[in-house]
Amino acid sequence: MEILVARDLIVDDLGNYYVAYAQEDNKLYITNAFQYYSFNRILNDAFVDDVEQKYARSVAVGQYFLDSLRNKIEGLERKNYPGGIYNLNEVTEYYDIEYNPFYEKDFTVADPI
Repeated sequence: MEILVARDLIVDDLGNYYVAYAQEDNKLYITNAFQYYSFNRILNDAFVDDVEQKYARSVAVGQYFLDSLRNKIEGLERKNYPGGIYNLNEVTEYYDIEYNPFYEKDFTVADPI
C-alpha cells in the first residue's frame, strides 16, 4: 500500500475523511480532509469572487470547502484522476499514524536573505 501525501484520502469506520499532509519514513501525518482543504485557499477578493460565481445564493463559509471535498471523493471513486480512498484500519497495518486535529498551513513568505 502506498499513500501519497495530498493525493489520497483515508476514511475511518464512521465516514470521516483524512488527508496525509506529511510523511517521514513509515509515518504518516494526517488531518481531517475538510480542515486540510479549508487551509488551501487564502481569504482574499479572488476567493470571494470564486465563491460568488459558484453559488447563486449566500452560503456558509464552509460550503465551498465541503463541496471541494465531495468533488475529490467523487473523482477518486470514479477514477477521474490518480489516487485512491483507503480504509484507516488497513492503512494502520502499513503505516504509523499521527493525527493532528489542529492542522494549519502557513502562507507566510519568508524574506530572502
